[in-house]
Amino acid sequence: MVGDVLFEKLKTWADENDIDDLQYDHKFKSERGIPRDKQKFLSLKTVNLSRSNIVQVPKELFYLNLTTLRLSDNRITQLPQAIGNLRNLQELDMSSNALLDTPKELFDLISLKRLVLSVNQLIYLPRELENLENLELLDLDYNQLRGLPEELFKLKKLKKLSVWKNLVSELSTGIGELTDLEELNLRDNYIEKLPRHVGALNNLIKFDMRNNKLTELPKDIAGLKSIKELDLSNDLGFENINQLKHLPSEIGRLANLDKLNLCNNKIMDLPREFGDLAKLTRLNLSNNSLEELPESFGKLESLMDLDLGVNALKSLPKEIVNLKLLRLDLSQNPDLILTNEQIEWVKTIQIVHLGDGENF
Repeated sequence: MVGDVLFEKLKTWADENDIDDLQYDHKFKSERGIPRDKQKFLSLKTVNLSRSNIVQVPKELFYLNLTTLRLSDNRITQLPQAIGNLRNLQELDMSSNALLDTPKELFDLISLKRLVLSVNQLIYLPRELENLENLELLDLDYNQLRGLPEELFKLKKLKKLSVWKNLVSELSTGIGELTDLEELNLRDNYIEKLPRHVGALNNLIKFDMRNNKLTELPKDIAGLKSIKELDLSNDLGFENINQLKHLPSEIGRLANLDKLNLCNNKIMDLPREFGDLAKLTRLNLSNNSLEELPESFGKLESLMDLDLGVNALKSLPKEIVNLKLLRLDLSQNPDLILTNEQIEWVKTIQIVHLGDGENF
């Protein structure tokens, strides 16, 4: 009988809100809508109401035995307390709505593995966040968060944390507790300093700190043993920009680093240990203040893409001809003079950008 009541109420709501019958959406490769067939309705495990132009979610939806609920791209301002009934829910996508806060009952969903709250208007996260002990992905992009609560750092199974485009100015030492973390995105915030505890993230593979306010890196960055992609660059025209002048010698211990982006900083020199980045394939050092490169640069045997444009280079180390590059940018280094051997080496590179008037 309860199932009959739920079915009729939710069917009526779906009709009133122009929600389609359950159908496969080929564009997004998933089923969307609410079924008008009772048996299909009662057996639902996944509900996808993304892009349905709804402003509220009927409480009847939260009495189903769902494992996945997608409500992205709507106009929802508040979740009902009844969401706490979805004890088997593993994925909740509330991105691109108008949430100002979240009910504490949301954090009773201890089976959640993926929680997406990006593109809303959240200004804080409640202490109950720590209850989501099985959470593996937390997406908080494009909100108004000024900080991350200490309770977040108790989520020991978290593998991906994204807080892109918020108002975070300080990163707690608690970040070092997230030892299972594989991806950390803090792009477009106002962080001035990385705590040394970031070095405890020895499973981290991708780390994005683009467009923050860093002036230095801690020596403990050497602890990022698994890191493959590191972005410390800036987009021109941003108010909050990193202003790195030097790199610690410990950066050479990032043995698995594959991609490093340092463009639009103020880097004046590179440590000798930089040449120890044996697995580096892509390096962007454009728009810095480099006058020279260390001799060890020639040891970057895996490097394929190198951008040195817009610096103050006067010469290149003779060892650079050991590199088997596919792409090289040396443009806007007005005082740069290449040796004959280096000129011949440049001719072997598929894509070369040099100053105006340079031809090979």
